Amino acid sequence: MARKKTKTIRMRYDSWLDSHPAMACVVITASIAVALVGLFVFVTFSGFGASAEFIYNQF
Repeated sequence: MARKKTKTIRMRYDSWLDSHPAMACVVITASIAVALVGLFVFVTFSGFGASAEFIYNQF
């Protein structure tokens, strides 16, 4: 008896990209924008933008 072949997550993702190219571009662009904004907010408000002496004194 042959095993039933199930679709992997990668196969489902690839088929979704093929059927929705414009939406995929929007999702990827939005993900990159959110990551960059999150990185900016973290660096700005976490104190990592401070001098090295200030950071070393925290430990």
